[in-house]
Amino acid sequence: MIFISDDVRELVFQLTKIDSIGHFIGFFCLTWVLSSLVKLPLLNLAIALIFYSALTEVGQHYLGFRNGEFRDFVADAVGIIAFVLIKWAVVVYGRKQTI
Repeated sequence: MIFISDDVRELVFQLTKIDSIGHFIGFFCLTWVLSSLVKLPLLNLAIALIFYSALTEVGQHYLGFRNGEFRDFVADAVGIIAFVLIKWAVVVYGRKQTI
């Protein structure tokens, strides 16, 4: 947290709600499960899930008892991208080097 200014840190922590954390964890786990079961290329899966998260938020916007929020879409996308980056790092850097 040394590289982030106090103003930016305060803004991020004030705007982050428990709901956004739930969206992040939910879509991180959804990406994990689907990448394990469906075996699609990771980039295609990530694009499809980001599109799905956008559609769910737009659909919630038109429901009377739910509200679609851009913050939730961002949390969904960040959860998907976090899994993709972690899986990519494991694939690239997890290989054992033979000497």
